[in-house]
Amino acid sequence: MKLRGFLVIIVLAAGLLYLLWTLQVGREQLPEQGGKEEQLPPQIRAYRAAELQSTKANMLSLKTAIFMFTAEEGRTPKDLQELKKYGGLRGADLDAWGTAIKYERLADEHFRLTSAGKDKTFYTSDDIVEEY
Repeated sequence: MKLRGFLVIIVLAAGLLYLLWTLQVGREQLPEQGGKEEQLPPQIRAYRAAELQSTKANMLSLKTAIFMFTAEEGRTPKDLQELKKYGGLRGADLDAWGTAIKYERLADEHFRLTSAGKDKTFYTSDDIVEEY
């Protein structure tokens, strides 16, 4: 009985190691970010397009929540924390790469939303910026 439990643990550990190894090898085989878009396989181009669309959809949700806040309060929120307290923020504050979307209040009725993009660093060429 003890031998069977030991063998089960060994098989599970081997399976976990194999899974981790395949994930690492798969990551190493992906083309670098700096490659030309036309040279990438269609699946990767489609995935990158989906990341962009997902981020833009989250920015649109944020914009809608901010517009609703502005319509009721007569001004844009001071920050996203105020919008959260208002109840208008439901998980749409992240971009497709897991970075928080930056909100900047420009005036009582104007604001800017910025995604850091794939490199997760603000103020670089891959940022997605929308002003309203």
